[in-house]
Amino acid sequence: MSHYFIASWMTGKVLALSYFIAFLSLSTQVLGLFGKSGILSIDHLLNLLDKELGVNRFRHFPSLFWFASSDFVLKVTCLIGMLASSLAFLGFSQGWMFVLCWLCYLSFVSCGQVFLSYQWDSLLLELGFLGIFFAPLQIEWLPFAGYEIHPLVLGMVWILLFKLMFSSGVVKLTNKDPAWKNLTALRFHFWTQPLPNAISYFLDKMPLWFQKASTALMFTIELAVPFFIFIPGKPAFVAACLLLLLQTLIILTGNFAFFNIITIGLCFSIIPDNFWSLPLHSFVEPISVSYPLALIVLIMTLPASLFWIYKTLFEKSKALDFMLPYMRALYPLRISNPYGLFAVMTKARPELVLEGSDDGEHWLEYEFKHKPTDLKKMPTFIAPFQPRLDWQMWFAALETFNENLWLQNLVTRLFEESAEVQELLAKDPFGGKSPHYLRIVKYNYHFSSLEELKKKGQWWTRTSIGVYSPIFARDDS
Repeated sequence: MSHYFIASWMTGKVLALSYFIAFLSLSTQVLGLFGKSGILSIDHLLNLLDKELGVNRFRHFPSLFWFASSDFVLKVTCLIGMLASSLAFLGFSQGWMFVLCWLCYLSFVSCGQVFLSYQWDSLLLELGFLGIFFAPLQIEWLPFAGYEIHPLVLGMVWILLFKLMFSSGVVKLTNKDPAWKNLTALRFHFWTQPLPNAISYFLDKMPLWFQKASTALMFTIELAVPFFIFIPGKPAFVAACLLLLLQTLIILTGNFAFFNIITIGLCFSIIPDNFWSLPLHSFVEPISVSYPLALIVLIMTLPASLFWIYKTLFEKSKALDFMLPYMRALYPLRISNPYGLFAVMTKARPELVLEGSDDGEHWLEYEFKHKPTDLKKMPTFIAPFQPRLDWQMWFAALETFNENLWLQNLVTRLFEESAEVQELLAKDPFGGKSPHYLRIVKYNYHFSSLEELKKKGQWWTRTSIGVYSPIFARDDS
């Protein structure tokens, strides 16, 4: 019989690390995104929901911020999350610390709207819920130690890994995008992904055969390898190695926040002890929770995971529609979620550029910290940190202004000279002062050629599409 002492230890540590990174990343942006002078104020949202939903607001939007949502509370909640995740990593009352982390992060996700709607936010909460049962709920300190995860709970961790990887492969084939089916998707991916890095630039120049072979390797890992997760011993070990290889390649070629770190933790969970040479057994205590409690976790989460796997394979089937009330009840807690990135490959790169003017004729560009604006700025390495405004600008460029009215809030905050929002930008051409006019224009961006990079220092080229938003004028009344 295979043992998973080391797998349990490492999975718990990676979860604690993922929480810390998520809260740290959010803490540097929280006021600009969600503060009272932020783009999408949580305090303002909760006041609206209070009037519209009444007592049902607690069920549909579970959040600690119903009790207080000032800027101070938002910052303190991030700090509490960082402290709790650090203590969990150090073995101080891990069970209770994961409860605290989960509640704090769910509070943000429930109210974060478009800025906290990414799949890694859901993934962190889903694994985080299981993580509550990695250790007993008691006050203790086991420095750098952990507990052996109950087999039923560990099994749900494996199913989460299977759902994540298998669904990511299936959605690429079930959607009618020929670029995935003819293995040419990477011709577009490296330069159209939300935040490419410098390695992405050079991989974009690789021959088509290399990109097709890379896509075929990805499909093999996402579609075939997950089935070996459930075969203990060498098959699971090989599966873990291949899945870790894929995560490493994704880390090297893109900026996907803490998604890959969480997935790496999931991969560690399937490696039996006999494949490790690390002397970590002495750091692992006996099984964490009782069988009845572990069974409750299984009964609560397994049907939902199987529902999402089935719907990924048979999207239009109504065979499981009887489960919809159950799924709706679980949704606000984010403890079971669908996954599948890049179902349809983006084949162009429209970019939004924010401009200001004092006379309505001469326009100056605002520079974002990580998304492309300046053609000579090298694509950055920023993961596992996620600049959420930069990411959301990428999504907004694929839609119309009327589908992204939060951009009007961004413009309003800049007219108001909100220091918290200005902090989200790399360069304000007006030195923090409000211009008389603001507008958003749209360009098509593309990686430059190697010759342009060498001669002009340009990483990007662009062509104008036109004006994206109305021209906004400052209210000086």
